[in-house]
Amino acid sequence: MDKQAPHSEVFLFGQKSLIVFLAFLNAFVPLSIDLYLPALPGMAHLFAASESSAKLTLSLFMLFFALSMLLWGPLSDRYGRKKILWFGLLLYVSASLWCALAQSMEWLIAGRIFQAIGCGAVQSVSMAIVKDIFREGRTMENVLVWIQTMTILCPMIAPVLGAFLLQYLSWRGLFIILMAGGGAGLLLSFALKETLADRLETSPLRSLGRIGFVLRDRGFRSLLMIFSLTAMPFMAFLSSSAFIYENMFGTTSQVYSYFFALNASFSLLGPLCYARLFRRMPRFLFLVMNFGIILSAGFLLCLYGSMGPWFFALLFIPITFMGSANRPVGAVLMMSQLDSDNGTVVGLMSSSALFFGSISMLICSLGWDNLVVAVGSICFVVGSICLALWLRVNRKRVYRLPKGE
Repeated sequence: MDKQAPHSEVFLFGQKSLIVFLAFLNAFVPLSIDLYLPALPGMAHLFAASESSAKLTLSLFMLFFALSMLLWGPLSDRYGRKKILWFGLLLYVSASLWCALAQSMEWLIAGRIFQAIGCGAVQSVSMAIVKDIFREGRTMENVLVWIQTMTILCPMIAPVLGAFLLQYLSWRGLFIILMAGGGAGLLLSFALKETLADRLETSPLRSLGRIGFVLRDRGFRSLLMIFSLTAMPFMAFLSSSAFIYENMFGTTSQVYSYFFALNASFSLLGPLCYARLFRRMPRFLFLVMNFGIILSAGFLLCLYGSMGPWFFALLFIPITFMGSANRPVGAVLMMSQLDSDNGTVVGLMSSSALFFGSISMLICSLGWDNLVVAVGSICFVVGSICLALWLRVNRKRVYRLPKGE
């Protein structure tokens, strides 16, 4: 049995700094996506590649990120958080350099795949540390609200920063900046102590078998399906927004970044409003309202979203807002269903959400005549399914409440 460091001693710079560091680690995925979004159409033109090929740098990133989480979560339960974190950060730094030096779209896609695998290790460890340390439901929820709020700042800032940097750097420079971020994370990780109290004393192959053990829990399995589906609308927006604004509506990359930042600002408000306002509501009613708004906004998006950039932006705002507001609720509910296998639980949560998100990206790359209708249809269908499943799960009482409630 490993001795777990006290909460106050887990991070060299204190517990508040630990939360900031965990938020930084959670930001690797949005940074790896959003920083280069404004350059995506230009990259396709440079390599004489189609829009569908350029979108593969996003959709395959999300797909391999999701699959890698199934590996890293159980392995972090076997080998500890720090070793997996170090390996993931080293892989991320190397892959970012590969992307910066790529001479074809195929090589860029390959680099993005390795970058995604490194991101998977970083994400699985950072969320597992949250569950290692903050075990009570409300305490964990408060920490997740602040981590997700700080993490959401990245989608707000990154596209604007990326568009600004493109005035002085090529898209290759953006990947050098990502490489530097990975290096900073690697240096800071040396200030972190091991948070895993009890390691799995099994072979690496058998530790992967804990995935089946976790999925046999009916409550976790049911909640996993619901909250994984909620990742699809925003992932569809991520893969399509640059082409909708720049190609369909004719905006510049700089103007697109402002629209993106406007939408992302409501992502920031979601967790904060939940903590200050919505948390007073029963979880059941909050999620019924949440899924109902997402499906309604998706329907309106199909009807009116193609009328112009402001119509699209304003109709997608409630989808973004509600999608971010339900994250703390979903994370706490899922993480409270089992008392062990934290790394595996977190790995399944993230991998499943991003697997479904990558599906929505692939759907948007199928050659639609109108990408706005594609995004709106995904939102409507996802909202409808999530609402139906949530009503069913509550009617059958298949999940348990978090500790301390």
